[in-house]
Amino acid sequence: MKRVLKYLGAMVGGTMVAAAVTAMSAGTVAAQSISDIDSKGKITIGVLTGIPPYDTVDSSGNTDGFLVDLARDVAQNLKVELELVPVNNASRAAALESGRVDMLIAHMTATPERAKLFLMTNPYGAYDMRFVANKGMPLTKIDDLANKRVSVPKGSTQDVAVSNLGVEGLEVVRFDDDALAMQALISGQVDATAAVATVAADVIRKRNLTDLEVKTEVPLFTLYWSMAVRKDATQLHQWLNNFIYYEEVSGRLGALHEKWVGVPIPGGKLPTF
Repeated sequence: MKRVLKYLGAMVGGTMVAAAVTAMSAGTVAAQSISDIDSKGKITIGVLTGIPPYDTVDSSGNTDGFLVDLARDVAQNLKVELELVPVNNASRAAALESGRVDMLIAHMTATPERAKLFLMTNPYGAYDMRFVANKGMPLTKIDDLANKRVSVPKGSTQDVAVSNLGVEGLEVVRFDDDALAMQALISGQVDATAAVATVAADVIRKRNLTDLEVKTEVPLFTLYWSMAVRKDATQLHQWLNNFIYYEEVSGRLGALHEKWVGVPIPGGKLPTF
């Protein structure tokens, strides 16, 4: 498992470096201090979208969900207005470096490579990566994947992790994204897929896929999400660490996760660094 996490860190970090180098070519953006935000009367926060059950679209067509509620809490505690900017995995680094947003709440893992580019906060949440398969398929240990076909999104953390399990006869079948990897399982092209447990459970429930289940006895890995600010926004970074601490100990963070995702935050008490 340590070897898997090493590969994950290298892969995720390398992707982040490439995105940020492109963004930084546009020029350096000034630090965003608490007083700057207070004077502006507004904080602009980039939030990751397109990942139900963590987000949804309300009756007016606006993004809502776990990350949006967290962004609302940040603005409310700073006593300023909130401007939300939807981002995706490819655009989030550039949005922060270019100054389009003041900070990100965008499901970013605090890898050492990312820490060279941004200030990453203590984690505010986590996800479990698990295998999903037919209910009738025994999967209580890694070796149960011997001679099985497992779908993954090409170049993803799942791809790296499953490819390095070292199980005899295990065939990794790669697709362009998570949805196609899941569809391969649904259509019977593969024996299992590797997916974020809460996302997979949401798909199973919404599509009434009663023959499938998330296999909880074989953990793949757990990763934690941090907020991000620009490298010199030290005051905002420290304030956000305090904010996350208070949201957790007050029960607010757990309540928001239960509200939108339907389960407690994985991994128990969140780590700090």
